[in-house]
Amino acid sequence: MAEASELLRGELLAVLEASAPRLCESLRAELARPHPEQPGRPLQYEADPWSWGITSIATEEPVFDDDRLADELPGDWFERCESAGVNWDSLLSDAVCPWFAGCWHAVGGPERFSPAFLFLHGYHDQQYHLERRCWVPAAVAFGG
Repeated sequence: MAEASELLRGELLAVLEASAPRLCESLRAELARPHPEQPGRPLQYEADPWSWGITSIATEEPVFDDDRLADELPGDWFERCESAGVNWDSLLSDAVCPWFAGCWHAVGGPERFSPAFLFLHGYHDQQYHLERRCWVPAAVAFGG
């Protein structure tokens, strides 16, 4: 299973690396948009854990298209994960969040908005801190 997991992870990382320029371009456009004032509220992005589309909460604009990963991964990737006993949802989460944070840093996101977080739709209790590149409880992220 370890070999299969590493192969599947490698395929996912290759797709993410190839998609990084598109995400960076989209994040640059997002940073150029006016953001509604939300005093005391950090910037957040929401990832759909089913399609892996990512949307800005402040502007409600997508920054990474739904189903892009599914379209670009090998057609049998999800089936191979299941056959090998690999939790593809965890594999995606473990790869996508740091990848998004890397692109966020590459376009200067922390200089404009700090802190900023990514969270998975339906799982608001954990926020991925884009500067620290780690998961933090929502109470820590929002001081509650």
